[in-house]
Amino acid sequence: MPDNNLPPVTPPAAPVEPAAPRHRGYFNRAQLDDLELAETVCAAAEAHSADLAARDLDAKFLTDFAAAAAEARGRAAEAASEAEDAAAATLQTSEDAKKLLTALHAIQSAAKQKHQMLEADGDPATNFSTDGFLIGTTLNRSRTLLLQSAVTLIARARTDELPGYNTPAAIDAVEALHTKYRGQKAIQADAARDKELARLNRDDLIALLNARRSATQHAADALWPPSEEPNRPTRKLFALPLTRSLGL
Repeated sequence: MPDNNLPPVTPPAAPVEPAAPRHRGYFNRAQLDDLELAETVCAAAEAHSADLAARDLDAKFLTDFAAAAAEARGRAAEAASEAEDAAAATLQTSEDAKKLLTALHAIQSAAKQKHQMLEADGDPATNFSTDGFLIGTTLNRSRTLLLQSAVTLIARARTDELPGYNTPAAIDAVEALHTKYRGQKAIQADAARDKELARLNRDDLIALLNARRSATQHAADALWPPSEEPNRPTRKLFALPLTRSLGL
């Protein structure tokens, strides 16, 4: 006869799965917000580089700004295990640089062709000078120099009616190569700057980004003041207040 006074049998508890480890991000939330804002302003600056040059924000400043943003984004991505394979990215950037350089050499060749064509008629009044086409210079001594060379030669191609570049589409194709190379994040402007950026700790890197972002916004604030209604779209691109000037 069963003993009904025995205590009930408690089934064994199900094994508890260990919680997945939480990885602390490289940047805190506020710093990630600063990084996102810097990237937004940097993109606007690259799209309006010619205007910002009048406020002493030259190609080097903008390239350094983009490099700092890329360095910060790379660190954040690596910390979250989202970084792309560096070797593949570097290879892609190298190929883009070669394509851009080839296109720039083609512009130079077109300038030399036009010079020879107009030289042949013996009329000095119709001669075409190749001054300003960077003939005889190394266009790709550094990333910064290649980007600046592209800006210079594309601008000349747009204004000088070169053979093979008589349509906007032909020049736009070179501009597209320039834009693609400029947008690559795997390579910074040059090795020295790479090392310098890599040595910065996270707080110093964000401080550098914030300083460049702020300088760019103040330049844009002066170029596109809030008092003029047509400036609103551009001010939005630079994350500027729409109804007042930017404060400190």
